[in-house]
Parts: sequence; C-alpha cells; structure tokens
Amino acid sequence: MFANTAFVAGLVFSVFVVILYVYRLAYPAGGPYPDSVMASVYKYYFKMILVGGIFATLFGLVLTINNKIRVGLSLSLVTAGIAVYGFETYEVFRIQDSQRAIAARQMGVPYDTRTKVQVIKDLNDSGIKAYPNPGAILHKRSNGLNATDGWIQSFGGISNITTIFVQNESGHYPIVETDEHGFINPEGLYENKVDVVLTGDSFTEGYSVRSNETISAVLRNEGFNAINLGRGGNGPFRELAVVKEYAEPLKAKVVLWLYFTNDFDDLRTEMTSPSYTLFFRKYLNEDDFSQNLILRQGEIDSLLINYVQGEMEKEREGERTRIINLLQLTKFRSRIHLTPTLTLAPANTPVPKYIFKRILQKSKQIISKWGGKMYFVYLPEYGRYSTGIEDINREFVMRTATELDIPIIDIHKEVFDPHPDPLHLFPFRLRGHYTAEGYRLVAEVIGNKLKADGVIPTNSVN
Repeated sequence: MFANTAFVAGLVFSVFVVILYVYRLAYPAGGPYPDSVMASVYKYYFKMILVGGIFATLFGLVLTINNKIRVGLSLSLVTAGIAVYGFETYEVFRIQDSQRAIAARQMGVPYDTRTKVQVIKDLNDSGIKAYPNPGAILHKRSNGLNATDGWIQSFGGISNITTIFVQNESGHYPIVETDEHGFINPEGLYENKVDVVLTGDSFTEGYSVRSNETISAVLRNEGFNAINLGRGGNGPFRELAVVKEYAEPLKAKVVLWLYFTNDFDDLRTEMTSPSYTLFFRKYLNEDDFSQNLILRQGEIDSLLINYVQGEMEKEREGERTRIINLLQLTKFRSRIHLTPTLTLAPANTPVPKYIFKRILQKSKQIISKWGGKMYFVYLPEYGRYSTGIEDINREFVMRTATELDIPIIDIHKEVFDPHPDPLHLFPFRLRGHYTAEGYRLVAEVIGNKLKADGVIPTNSVN
C-alpha cells in the first residue's frame, strides 16, 4: 500500500509538472523578459517538461511490476527524497563566512556579520530613524522615480537621514548622515562659498570608511570647503548631470572629476538605460536642460522614501521566500543546471569612448562658464597591484584629458605606485574600495596640487 501511494503520488506530481510548464510556455512566470533572456526561460521550460515526462513514464511503469520490487524502490525513492531535501535545507539556511570575515578573523579584527537590513533594523529599534542608501544603481535600468508630473532621475539620496553604505569591507558598516540634498556631507556647506565639488562614484562617496574619513572630509580638514557629490553606481552621464544640477548653482572654484576603472562599464549601462533618451542624452546635447533638482529635494525625498520602504518590505518577506525556495528545491536545481538564466549576457558593444570624451568636454564647458576649473582625478583599482595588469582604458582617458586641457591628478603615479605595499591600502588586502589611510593619501595629493595651483582654501589659517 505504501509503495503504491508513493509511486502514484510521484506520477501525479510529474504529470502536474508537465502541465504546469506547458502552461508556462504560453504564460511565462515573472515576465515579460527581454528576448535574449526569454530564450533561456523557454529552454528551461522544455527541460522541465522533458524531466516531468520521463519521471511520469517511470512511475507509471513501476506501478506495473512485482509488488516486492515496488516496495524496495519506494524505500529508495523516499530515502533519495529525504537526502535531496536535507541538502536543500542545509544550503538554504547555512551561514557562510565571507572572504572578508575569514580574513578579519585571521588578522584578529572584529567583523560585523549582520546584513545591511539587520543593521538598519537595529538602528531603528534603538530609536534612530534610518533608511537604506538608495544608490544610483537603483535607477540605472529604469526611468528613475515616477512623480505626479512625470519622471525624475535623481542623483542624490534622501536628505538629512542616517544611513549606511551597502557593503561591509572594513569589518563594519559605516553609519553616515546625509546633507540637505542627500549626499554624504555635514549640513550647512551649501550656504558658504564652495572651494571644491567632487563628482564620481562610490570611491568619491566614501564606501568602506566613516564620513570623516572620505576624500572630501580630509580636504575639509585642510581648510577647503569641499562638497562630496559622489554616489555609488554613478557613471559618466550621471557625473555630468551632477555638475549641471548641483555644481553649476554652487559655482565652486574647482570641480574634481574622479574617474575609476569601471566607468566605461557604467557608461555602457547608462547608454542602454531608458533614462538615456529621457535624461542623459539631453544633459549632453542641450545646454539649457536641467531638472532643477537642487530645488526639488522635498519631492525627491518623498519618492525615495516610498521606494526604499517598499524594498525593505520585500526584505522582510525574505523568510517566506526562503521556505518557498526550499520547497521548490531551488539550490539543488541550480547545482544540476535546472534553472533558467534570468540575467542579461554582458553587452557585446564597443566601448563608447567618443561619448566619454564628449561628456568630459561638456563638463569642462559648463564649469568654465562660471569661471571654475575642472581637474581629472585618476583612481586606480585593486587588480593593478594584485595582478600587475593595467586598466585597458588608462592610456585613452589620460590622453583625452590632456587633449581637452584638463589638469590630471594621477593617483596611481602619486600614491599607489610609490607606496611600498599598495595592497595595504585596500581593506583586508582584498578587492574593493580604499582604506581610510588610502583615502587620506589621495586627498592629501589632491589638496597639495590645488594649493600649488593657487587654489586658496576658504578656511585656511595661513
């Protein structure tokens, strides 16, 4: 009786799988998907139909054989099922130390093993109103934020809040406060004469360190009224937009354009984003185009808060998702390659170098109109020192800045190359952002260059 029940259940389930995925061929789950992804989805559906059909046939055949053999096979089936679900349970609920946590333990450095969601929850539970940091990457493949009178592509964050950086690279999640426009600065800097504005990505924003250890913070310690307008995930188009939306109204003496080696990947992503036509291309081609974001922070705050609250709710539903994944044997199916590929293949398009040059040229044009000066700051990456392989675009970007008569501050040449141990300037000697010491050395080189060029810090004691 038990044997029959087991195999009948298996037969019914297998037939159900076949029917389900035949239905999915007409009505894909979770779509619509791009054509390149849809091909993988259909391939997965056909695989599941085939697997379901094979098992339905096998279960049906077993029901026709000798009862004694059926009993033995049913025990083997149940044992295999227990083993598979045991493996799935282990994979779903195990806590695996990250490479950084292991390195921290070996170095005797405390390491916060909480997730960013847990850190935000703990801050709120302690009475500190905190939100996740909605970086630029959230808007890269969308039109931005859907306001009542149209789309907004924001370049700052939520103003005047406590937040954290999304990565724990140094053993802790840096807890930071945002300014009046959602950037990582002390409040009140916009009201005074601005010496320096920084535009760039997560290195500019200050990932991995506290807010008093970023490049802009060190520059402020040297007397410069420096405003950090960097955001994690920014690419060249967003950095141009920041110059137009925030640096132009501030009319800073100097704009530091901080280049990092993934900027061309970000540029390619920006050019395939829905925001390219709606926003980015206009910043490049239309002199007077602006969203007037510096005057719309209240509207931006409301939209971003609604967005991050929705994302936090999704995170809170994570436990339910884990149970569903367990029942669906998601980890096991992934190991045997029985899941669809839902991510886009890397773009096989040429690196848009001419667009990069136009963006730098446009930025310099905007900055020069108010009498400001633009500097190109080259930030090197970890691989340059761990493998000895140079950034493939280094020669091009340095030549481009030179052709455009933009002064260059080469951080590879000035900081990392002469350092006796460049990997020491990366947390735990692993790939990522710089340590506090690394950022300090970068800022000191920048500050010395500006002073040598006659840029006098507003708060200089000399």
